[in-house]
Amino acid sequence: MNIETCHVVEATYADGAADKRAPYREEHLARVGKLIEAGAVIVAGALADMSASLLILAVEGEDAARAVIESDVYWKNGIWTDYTVRKLNRVAP
Repeated sequence: MNIETCHVVEATYADGAADKRAPYREEHLARVGKLIEAGAVIVAGALADMSASLLILAVEGEDAARAVIESDVYWKNGIWTDYTVRKLNRVAP
């Protein structure tokens, strides 16, 4: 993992996401677990107010970060409705 190359993604939840995500949650969490094991995801979780998920990704480039989001079951099924990607100049592991 390149310590300097990370991206922060905020993925906005649909209204009622806490209930809507239930059928997809197990698949989503399994995938996130695999991405953590592979070193691509550093941190992932829902914000306490359920407005969005926050992910810190150790991937090369914005396109790779977008691919992580857009290939997720939450994106494909409208649980996440929008997202922003920002480069993080990481200085500490």
